[in-house]
Amino acid sequence: MNEFHSITPGSYSHDLLIHHDDHDLVAGTVAFVEQGLSSGGQVLVHSSEERVAMLRSALGTHPRLDYGLDRDLYLSPMSTLFQYQRAVSQSRGGDLWVTGTVPFGQDVAMHPAWTRYESLVNEVLGRYPFHALCTYDTRILPAATVAAAQATHPCLSNGVDRVDNPGYMDPGAFITDPRADSPYPPASRPSASATLCRSEELRSARQLIADTAKEASAVSRDAIDGFVLAANEILANGLEHGIPPVKLAMWAEVSKLTCLVTDDGPGITNPLAGYRELEADVLSGRGLWLARRLCQELIIRNSPFGGCAVLLTSA
Repeated sequence: MNEFHSITPGSYSHDLLIHHDDHDLVAGTVAFVEQGLSSGGQVLVHSSEERVAMLRSALGTHPRLDYGLDRDLYLSPMSTLFQYQRAVSQSRGGDLWVTGTVPFGQDVAMHPAWTRYESLVNEVLGRYPFHALCTYDTRILPAATVAAAQATHPCLSNGVDRVDNPGYMDPGAFITDPRADSPYPPASRPSASATLCRSEELRSARQLIADTAKEASAVSRDAIDGFVLAANEILANGLEHGIPPVKLAMWAEVSKLTCLVTDDGPGITNPLAGYRELEADVLSGRGLWLARRLCQELIIRNSPFGGCAVLLTSA
């Protein structure tokens, strides 16, 4: 028999509420919000405009209750993840309680990126006083998206009662699971490529990436600049910690940039390295930490026969 757990203030929780109608959604949201407010925490309710209006009607107002729209708060998976990280790491108040939808949207191709975000929340925010109740509507979301959510939330909840989720997977395991659907390089021929053997060649590699992006894509200049710096950090890591030569392949599409950096070194043992906030005096891993914040997504894969491949995509 599953044992019910209560949410302890000062701890971390990330629960899944699967609902089939508005009644269960409202009831679960109200119960969760009331717990957050009674504990002295700051509460955020977010969703679409229509749903926020419905939930606000049920919840009313409170000095520690805020409402937000997904279109304003959830611009992209990784930017949202790191925004939450900054908010909770810099907070000097009580716990942060957040409930609402993940903005999967109509583009099913984007669903895996948000599913990976849901898993990574546990890695990035797991040591902070943060509580989330993610609501999944079976009337709207594909069955595969709802099924994947059951691997990314440690507990299942109806807003009141919560139990351990037997289907939950640790983020390090989930990121390589087929349900994560992590991206691979395009099958087409690269737009540009280079081989680096010395750190002195980094400057020309950065120039190659920037020139290729500006000539063949409509990605913004800010996104290109961030992508160039992220790729530079990964190339430098390969030269310093891997076994040269370090190979670069780049694909420039109209709305997206992709780089694959490979070397024959021992690889990066932790596929989640660089997600957690670093202490001010920590230098090790800073390049990977910076790279994750400068691009849209960074996927690490190690070959069982030796060698490391790092895939980057533009913001």
